[in-house]
Amino acid sequence: MKKIIGAGLVASGLALLGWAGYSTLAPVSHYALAITPAADDEAKELASLGLARESLQRVEIKSPEERRPLATGLVAKDGVRLAPLVWRNDVTESILFPDVAASDIAKVLTAMREHVPDDAAILAWWDLSRAIRIAAKRNAPLDDSEAAGLLIPPSWTEAGNIERARWGAGAEAPSHESFSRFIDALLSNEAQGADALAKLAGDKPAFVAVHISDVWKAAAARPGRVSIAYKDFPSSGISHGVIKSALQWMRDNKIEGPFAAEPIRGAVRLHYFERGGDADALIAKLLPFSTSNPAQLARFELVYQHKGWWVYRLK
Repeated sequence: MKKIIGAGLVASGLALLGWAGYSTLAPVSHYALAITPAADDEAKELASLGLARESLQRVEIKSPEERRPLATGLVAKDGVRLAPLVWRNDVTESILFPDVAASDIAKVLTAMREHVPDDAAILAWWDLSRAIRIAAKRNAPLDDSEAAGLLIPPSWTEAGNIERARWGAGAEAPSHESFSRFIDALLSNEAQGADALAKLAGDKPAFVAVHISDVWKAAAARPGRVSIAYKDFPSSGISHGVIKSALQWMRDNKIEGPFAAEPIRGAVRLHYFERGGDADALIAKLLPFSTSNPAQLARFELVYQHKGWWVYRLK
């Protein structure tokens, strides 16, 4: 299966999710997103973050066309703002967010408390920024009233505006302008991107937190700017044989852009750029693509990494 994102195809390819879910996501005439109090066992998975029990809510997305939920998640409420913490997709296209396990987000947010000083600013995508403010208790100034980068399946023609309004609620309108500058910084070269990020941090020491899914979110927010795509290779984990097969597939299809391999349940996902020039974008250098090397970044110092998350200090 090959998926590509570009103008007119909004985040169809991203699915950091279960290989054993539905084989396809059929067009859905309508769906329901319900938010209810989190169950005790769900809240317990995030107990290490010290969140108020009453702030945790369960999100469930259902459709009359399907027998079980399409996606479920846990969010923390900050006023009317929703901060997604845990997410599970049960279809082969992501619904709003990529998969995030409770154990992983708890580990990442706890590490941010340890690696980032109180007086610093962490620049991250708006959903992670909310989680950092609520759970890691660190300054993450970015937000977005328009919820840029939501992963809306292309068959859900009516969902975009509804979900952007839902997830953007509570963020001040000017936040969209600042967040747009953040997206543009990630899609610039390293020098220009670093300068733009430093301005967003103001006079505070700056850190940048990115996740492998951010490249897909950036592509959804800026159609046509990033030639990201993926192909899944059945496997129980990354191995030399799988990588060899993936590289041969890229050669056979004359794909020259950099790639990143990610294990998902029952498969290895090959994220790749169809255009070699996209390797120059800052986001490609901050994430584990084949042409990137954190040790060679002139303006960024890697301070923490866990699975798809990478945290840097801006020099």
